[in-house]
Amino acid sequence: MLQAALAEASKGNIDSTKEDMIRLTTTMQARIIQKFDDLEAEAYKNLPFWYRIWYRMRASKPLRTRVDVDDRREKGKMGFTAAIQGGRVIEKAGVGVTMLAKKLNARMAKQMAHNHPDLQKAIEKGEINNLNMWVNGISCIVHPVNPKAPTVHFNYRHFQITRDDGSVVAWWFGGGQDLTPIYLYDEDAKNVHVKLKKACDKHNPSYYPKFKKWADEYFYHKARREARGIGGIFFDDLDDNSKQDMFKFVKDCADSFEPSYFPILEMRSKESYSAKEKEWQALRHGRYVEFNLVYDRGTKFGFQVPGVNIEAVLMSLPLTVGFMYKHVPEIGSQEERLLKTLTGKPRDW
Repeated sequence: MLQAALAEASKGNIDSTKEDMIRLTTTMQARIIQKFDDLEAEAYKNLPFWYRIWYRMRASKPLRTRVDVDDRREKGKMGFTAAIQGGRVIEKAGVGVTMLAKKLNARMAKQMAHNHPDLQKAIEKGEINNLNMWVNGISCIVHPVNPKAPTVHFNYRHFQITRDDGSVVAWWFGGGQDLTPIYLYDEDAKNVHVKLKKACDKHNPSYYPKFKKWADEYFYHKARREARGIGGIFFDDLDDNSKQDMFKFVKDCADSFEPSYFPILEMRSKESYSAKEKEWQALRHGRYVEFNLVYDRGTKFGFQVPGVNIEAVLMSLPLTVGFMYKHVPEIGSQEERLLKTLTGKPRDW
């Protein structure tokens, strides 16, 4: 259903790479939604007997993911936002798929042309009124209940700029994944980075070091002088090879997410935690909110788009957030260890 709706919203201008990207984003979203629901169903089933009676008085069935559809296909816009919050495992999480197929306005065309010479040439030839934009992407964020489990984020997107006759002027891919631990477990960080490196190395051995460095620089809170998390990969305007080759790279990166993250989430969610550790989680969530509202390109772009679904844009923000004046972790604590990692030189995991 989702694939068919996105294809229809493309207004007939669709090629094999667009079809592949739509298939990737929609099937991946469906799998992640199912995983969210499975995690909450399992947690509900395993509630202690004494708690189960009280809990079931409030909720007769496990928490499930809510899916909202933004259907404006007559205007070339389509979005599917899936969100879940207030769970036993997941504090708040969401996975969204969006697609745009519309005329490219002059302002956006000029911004995009900086990294795409063929688009710049088309503008200089006076073709600006003959250009169309097609974008399909997926974005996901998970904020777990347990502070021992890390927050994760990823997004992958494909752009095509075409003329009215369907000929392609420019195209590219962008995206990445990063991990934001509240408590640092080196083995978790290594697991995520190793899987991302494997996906990158399959296509180009220069990709992982290049895109890791880009992530380290991008996910950096300049005012606080600290990284948002322990990084991952980040890339944009990627058109190094054929469309199909670049799509395969993006697919391999996307496919590495579920096996790299969900086992960590399931394992860490079973660990015990204290009120003090939840307080630290809220403070780290506060840093996450600061970064997303001040520095994140996607969030800032979303605020500028007329008629945007602002709930989908702000889906990345956690439920519990704390801001404390000049908070300093105890010397030798796990909280201090995390902060030293985030304020130090990026590590080679």
